[in-house]
Amino acid sequence: MRKNARSTAVKLIYGAIIVVFCFWGVGTMVGGDRVNVAAMVDDEPITAQAYTLAYERLQRTYRDIYREGFNAQVVAQLNLEQRALDELVTGMLLRKEADRLGLHVRDDEVRDSILNIPTFHDGGRFDRTRYLATLRASRITPTDFEEAQREALLVAKLESLITNGLYVSPQDVEALFNLESEKIDVAFVRVPYERFRNDVEVGDAEIAAHYEENQEAFRIPEKITLTYISYDPETFQSKVEVSDEAVAAYYDTHTIDFETPERVSLQHILIAMSPDADEATKTAARTTAEQVLSEASKEGADFAALAREHSDDLLSADAGGALGFVERGQLEDPLETAAFGLEAGTLGDTIVETPRGLHIIRVDEREATKTKPLDEVRGAIVSLLQERGADDAARAALIADTAAARAGTALESLATANGLEATTSDPTAAGEPLPNVTGPALLNSALPLETGEVGAWEGTTPPYYLFKLGAKAPSTIRPLDDARDRIVELLTREKTKKKAEAEAAGLLEAARNGDAVEALTRAAEVAGYSVDTTDPVRRNDSLTKLDRAPITAALFQLTEDAPVAPEPFILPNDAVAAVLSERIPGDPSELTDEKRDALRTTAMARQRNEALDAYRSLLRQRADISINPAVIN
Repeated sequence: MRKNARSTAVKLIYGAIIVVFCFWGVGTMVGGDRVNVAAMVDDEPITAQAYTLAYERLQRTYRDIYREGFNAQVVAQLNLEQRALDELVTGMLLRKEADRLGLHVRDDEVRDSILNIPTFHDGGRFDRTRYLATLRASRITPTDFEEAQREALLVAKLESLITNGLYVSPQDVEALFNLESEKIDVAFVRVPYERFRNDVEVGDAEIAAHYEENQEAFRIPEKITLTYISYDPETFQSKVEVSDEAVAAYYDTHTIDFETPERVSLQHILIAMSPDADEATKTAARTTAEQVLSEASKEGADFAALAREHSDDLLSADAGGALGFVERGQLEDPLETAAFGLEAGTLGDTIVETPRGLHIIRVDEREATKTKPLDEVRGAIVSLLQERGADDAARAALIADTAAARAGTALESLATANGLEATTSDPTAAGEPLPNVTGPALLNSALPLETGEVGAWEGTTPPYYLFKLGAKAPSTIRPLDDARDRIVELLTREKTKKKAEAEAAGLLEAARNGDAVEALTRAAEVAGYSVDTTDPVRRNDSLTKLDRAPITAALFQLTEDAPVAPEPFILPNDAVAAVLSERIPGDPSELTDEKRDALRTTAMARQRNEALDAYRSLLRQRADISINPAVIN
């Protein structure tokens, strides 16, 4: 290329490369045509790998929520693909904005946030072994987790900056109380669709026309029969042998995981003082602290009694100022430095200042860093190595069996050799579940195969699968004769629904002539219907008498001047004519101080969410965002 740098062909090649870089970034050159980039946000890519991880994380979250009810229909309703992408785009925009504003997160802030995560605690304190084991189980490295924490803290700082100026006035609280406590009582008439079933007919011409116009609705999707083996590491765990040498080697290379860190048993007396206090307040607080330190320094002084009398730390004062054993990283830096600089049984001779105020401290005991002996942790190491070995064994068995299956060995024989079971599914279409398989990945991997072809699926989390496509039935349109009953039912329902809607609209028209409730009642009696009421309901209440239909907000639009609904409400089985019977304002006596505080919190949360949503929308409007549908779809 250097020899022919001036040639037209080489210039065209360079031009093509430049165009690709401009539109999709360097990462897109890996693996083909833009397959490594899910989206571009300004000049920064969101990789396909990042999108896949975000999507799988959302799937796991909602699978835990819905459990057995988690299926393809739920996934479609939740729109997880778009939500995963939106989260990534919004997160990137917020991080870029934080960088632009000069916000940053210190290492000690990341450390403190991790130390305070309860999941990593054992006996009320941070446990490094549990921390590493939890990350390992989630297939996350400490570096990646700590970086994710840093980004989360950075976004939290930005959000605090946006929302710090929000204020909820007493009038806002009262308005929210009036809105939430107001009730309405609505009179309504149900007009069932079934009432008109005998009044409608569906002819052959209508059936044929509907079939011709909506043939795709009667498509039978492609279906496959699949035989597969599940390779779950738990099945292999009992087969993994862990030698004494392996245990000793792991212990020697991970000694830090088995250390009991240096710690001190600490007492303190806190004289509270805000960093923003005026000089007079600070002087008074320091004078008090010096007096208490002087008392504590006297021979025979009772530090616990002084703490109970003077300390402003409500959590420790009653216990004589005792904080128990603390490790490095659990205290503010000035307090930690002072505490770990004292010998056991000594009182600090200086006052320590932190953002909370002034501290007088005493160290009762000190424990040096110790390493748990191998015999004490042997069981935990064996379990860990078995767990790792089981995953390796499952993957190795999958690789070996895949080669054997492609060479002609039956999956049933391979399963039996490993103490596993081969499952053969019924004909299954995309979006339908496979027996004992969670998620669509296995089926989606098998659908493109040809009959008799063998494949393997090894995702980021087990189990892993070996599978073989048994049969494939192509997609077809269901014949008219097979679809007739379904079409008749559909057209019958549409016609009865229209008749019910017209009947309900007539009742509403009658209700507009005179007192709404009385006029609706008279018209309903003439037509052979009964009138019911919702009973007083608030905006957030469910309409139990109306099958919990989501029409409460619409009903609250009715007023005394316009009490009749403009049109019928269409429910799954009825058309409903509704009129306002009564509007009941909230009782001011119910607005207690406790209720005010709760409403203020609610109002602040709403204001905060609205402000953040508006800010995120503004960032998205300003950004140049392009999506790669080849990845997202």
